[in-house]
Amino acid sequence: MLYGQALFSAIENEKKSGKTLVAQLAPAVRVSVGEEFGLPPGTELTAKSISLLKSLGFDEVIDTPIGADLITLEEAKFFVKTKLAFKPLLNSCCVGWREYCKSNHKNLLSYIGSIVSPMMAAGFLTKTYLANRMGLKPGEIVSIGIMPCTIKKLETKYRMRSGLKYVDYVVTAQELGQWARSESLDIKNMKDGEFSKFLPTSSKDGTIFGVTGGISEAFISTMAKLTGGQSELLFFRKNEALREYDFAVGKIKLKTAVLHGIANFPSLLPRINEFNFIEIMFCPYGCVGGPGQPAPPTEEKLKARAKALRTFADGKKQRTPLENKPLMDALDWCGQNKINIFEELTYWGE
Repeated sequence: MLYGQALFSAIENEKKSGKTLVAQLAPAVRVSVGEEFGLPPGTELTAKSISLLKSLGFDEVIDTPIGADLITLEEAKFFVKTKLAFKPLLNSCCVGWREYCKSNHKNLLSYIGSIVSPMMAAGFLTKTYLANRMGLKPGEIVSIGIMPCTIKKLETKYRMRSGLKYVDYVVTAQELGQWARSESLDIKNMKDGEFSKFLPTSSKDGTIFGVTGGISEAFISTMAKLTGGQSELLFFRKNEALREYDFAVGKIKLKTAVLHGIANFPSLLPRINEFNFIEIMFCPYGCVGGPGQPAPPTEEKLKARAKALRTFADGKKQRTPLENKPLMDALDWCGQNKINIFEELTYWGE
């Protein structure tokens, strides 16, 4: 794993060697990175972040939430297909949560969803569908995650069935600020940029993953869409460390819990088998409070980032992954090329 200047140099050397650099921008970064440049917490900077990344040498930038859309859709289909027999289902997207279980609760690992994280899923799309659309071989692309979380660097060890890594490098929000300043770049001076024309957008559900309650909102809204129930469920948007919900999606009755801040997990542990789905995020407020975000992580900052990300997500026209046409196009391409998405995205090669 690389950090700081050694990381920046490694990525720059990939560019010099003729590789194509594709960055993916996590939702939590776009509402925090401005703090690295003196802007208030919660300033939404998606478009300017894209331009900043291109100024640093990246060839294309895609939206990490398209990976969240993909895993949400696949996991929702799995949950509906198994008719809730898999209980409880614990989210797999938070690497801090997964690592915590490996160290402290190995008996719970079988309950964690087998699907990869949004970053890894976006990396998969980068080295398959996007590579094809760009006329490149998968090995000619270097995939870099721009993430709110230092622990995400651990995910650079995982490989796809092809043998290629899902993601080659991870740059945190703090490191992005450091890198930009070393090149005398200021995000405030950037013009608005656009995501890659091949993967240009994501849904509200994919975007809201970065804040507590977002995974539950995305997963259950998508499941409702698949089963013909209420298609948008927004009541998970609270900031309490532990929330519990009993409700129905069509004929399916669900008991769910949402927890952020791993210190709160012991209070839930004795009752874990009562729930159908549990969202657990290692950091306070979820990814917006990640260890790679601008420091210090005060309560005021976390609340501002959470509010900004929810507001930004609500501006998305596409509400669920099923309405994300670029994703549907990518899945059609996978189908035409006999790529089994669920099998591919549940592979954790090392």
